[in-house]
Amino acid sequence: MGTDKQKQIKMFKSFAKTLHDKSVLFYRMSFRLKPKKTTGAYVKSFLASKGVPLSRISLPDTRILQYVSIEEMRDIIFYDSTDEIVYEADIQDCDDFSDIFQSHMKENYKLNIVGEARNIELLDIETGGHLNWHRANIFIADENNVMKLWFLEPQTDKVVEVEDYNKLIKLTGWLNRLNIFDF
Repeated sequence: MGTDKQKQIKMFKSFAKTLHDKSVLFYRMSFRLKPKKTTGAYVKSFLASKGVPLSRISLPDTRILQYVSIEEMRDIIFYDSTDEIVYEADIQDCDDFSDIFQSHMKENYKLNIVGEARNIELLDIETGGHLNWHRANIFIADENNVMKLWFLEPQTDKVVEVEDYNKLIKLTGWLNRLNIFDF
């Protein structure tokens, strides 16, 4: 690589980093979130109370986990641009939407209790037969100061409360059977 190209890359990288850092600051300032804190042990206990097997939970952060109210999350979800990405099979599909949304939440808002719901089995609404596998997001947010578990389809911004891990979720044109939670 030539010297001129190296200088150009270095200049653009510096400019991009400055823009990125400012955009993250603007996101945080715009919502003025006051995240609540909890621990990994509490989250695991909470998820177990919803029927989630502990073997299905990956929770690398255990000391401090941050979450907000469902009202704040709905605002964040509404203004987040993940759902505006154009779907492209195997290039920008469900796993990418889920990865991007989770990354935005951690980077822009320091909300590390937004995870990925992996290996979701999609079932036909009429027959209950297997259709495919899917990935979406799962997060914890409180409603009226009561901690709750939520399922998000990041391609459409649709959110539904998960009262029981074992209950099928009808949120899109199919039923979703939850499997692995990766925070």
